[in-house]
Amino acid sequence: MIQFGGLKKRFTISYHENFQDLFVPGVIGVLCGLFIIVFIKAVEFSYEIFLGKIVGYYPPLPAGEAGGHVVFHFIMERPFLLPFCVALGGLIVGIITYLVPEARGEGTEMAIKAFHFRLPLGLKSAVFKLITSSITIGSGGVSGMEGPSALIGGSVGSFVGKLFKLDEHDRNIALAVGLGAGIAGVFKAPLAGALLSGELFYRRDFEVEALIPGFIASVTSYIIVGIFLGFEHMFKVPTKPFEGLSLPLFITYFVMGVLAAFVARLLVYTFFKIHHLFINLELHPALKPAIGGFFTGILGMLNPLAIGSAYGWIQLIMLGNFHYLTPIHIILGVFMVILGLSLTLGSGGSGGIFGPCLVIGGLTGASFYHIAHFLSIMPPSELDIASLVIVGMIATLAAAANIPLSTLILVVEITGGYDLLVPALISVSVAYLLTTDISMFPAQVPSRIDSPAHMDELKGALLRTFKVADIMTKNVITLSPDDPVIKAERLMAQYTISGIPVVENGRVIGMVTGRDIMKVPIPDRDKVEVKHIMTENPVCVLPDMTILEVLNTFITNGVGRAPVVEDFESKNLVGMITRVDIANFLAEQERKKLSGNYDTSA
Repeated sequence: MIQFGGLKKRFTISYHENFQDLFVPGVIGVLCGLFIIVFIKAVEFSYEIFLGKIVGYYPPLPAGEAGGHVVFHFIMERPFLLPFCVALGGLIVGIITYLVPEARGEGTEMAIKAFHFRLPLGLKSAVFKLITSSITIGSGGVSGMEGPSALIGGSVGSFVGKLFKLDEHDRNIALAVGLGAGIAGVFKAPLAGALLSGELFYRRDFEVEALIPGFIASVTSYIIVGIFLGFEHMFKVPTKPFEGLSLPLFITYFVMGVLAAFVARLLVYTFFKIHHLFINLELHPALKPAIGGFFTGILGMLNPLAIGSAYGWIQLIMLGNFHYLTPIHIILGVFMVILGLSLTLGSGGSGGIFGPCLVIGGLTGASFYHIAHFLSIMPPSELDIASLVIVGMIATLAAAANIPLSTLILVVEITGGYDLLVPALISVSVAYLLTTDISMFPAQVPSRIDSPAHMDELKGALLRTFKVADIMTKNVITLSPDDPVIKAERLMAQYTISGIPVVENGRVIGMVTGRDIMKVPIPDRDKVEVKHIMTENPVCVLPDMTILEVLNTFITNGVGRAPVVEDFESKNLVGMITRVDIANFLAEQERKKLSGNYDTSA
């Protein structure tokens, strides 16, 4: 007879794996791609309504959004209306976010927090984030599309996970996969998006399980966006071919890395200073984005780099088009965009930090080019403005967001080649190493063990890491062998314990439990001595044993408590440990982890 049981089991497992690793990410990628298309069109519509109709200003576009061509004539018919235009957008966003709080603030940070704490995200979050971010960017607020795309993608991933009834862990992975797919669609960078699915949540770790489904979802999202909006790279980059690493080239990009680290630190400091200023401002929350928008508009009047996303201006700088921008505009633009971003999002506006980080980094690279060229401190052959702009963008983003690996892949996908990979590696490495203690995303945690989403892994690590001496009770209640049983009974009742070690001259010789006492008739408990009912030579543990070793000892010997002794020869008592102590310790660590104050010192 033919046996089909094994074949059926293998088919069931294969179907389950293919469904979660192939089909579900594919669905996430398709939905993310469609949402990103709608988002991009919504931003264009918002630009037309706010900046176009009110201010009479149409910002330049990068080559990837302009069909590969960059032709721009600067016109701002009514610049005096810009502060009021940005303030109007801020007011509308403020009212919406007051009614729908999940649409407020930076999208990527919200998605990271939702991943770690397994907070609910749904299509409602995606829709309202799309609307508020479109208004913020289109009205002239300094913000980016990548952060909202991350939250939109994460919301889509979470929705698909619920739709297909995935368990809690797999739904969380679906959220991460959607986050990467959203960014992949708006950047037109599928490989970077896939890596972001795993890298963005940690400062020094990676969510490995999200990598393969993240790749499928990101590529799918990229294809969907490309079919409708074109597959052109975001920027047209006239970089020089890489002809080998020379000492002047190394020094140039090493210095670029140092500058990117400095600017990233300035960005993080300024953003959170202004953010806390608006938090403490005694004003209705719906009005705060309008205040931030008004001052952002004033910055935009002074310098067009501080209006909207400014990708088009970065494109013009890469092409060497300085018809409308002087070196002073570019150098001051670094600080004005930092201030504009801080006012826009720090006041409660909606949007993302990724895009402005890239703009700030690109302006830093262009500033370095102009300063080095003016001072003649670098050989002219090593000073290519397009290369410095791209590397500055990537290094600043890597430093501010703690994502060095993804940004290195992003430089390849933005430029369409590998010519800048080595220079970018130098700058990114330097910038990242100088900024490991900061992040634009406070919800990032150092590693998986620090994430509440990996609580089970934390418990296993705690059991293998912490020692008996870390959690044992040091002031131990003890008995002498000549004490009456009634004394043991009263001590157990007084201190709510179920076992007491019997000690003679500091040495453990036995253990008395509640069960032992129950064997003695009540009238005899003041006459019978403890030594007659105790368990002799009880199981003992050492202070330097791990908690996991102690649990194994408990299970092997069928006990729930053990005296802690200096060594097995002397058996001098130094403490006591029970199953309850271990359970309380794990519960306390879980509580601390959820509140962000957990102990990873060991």
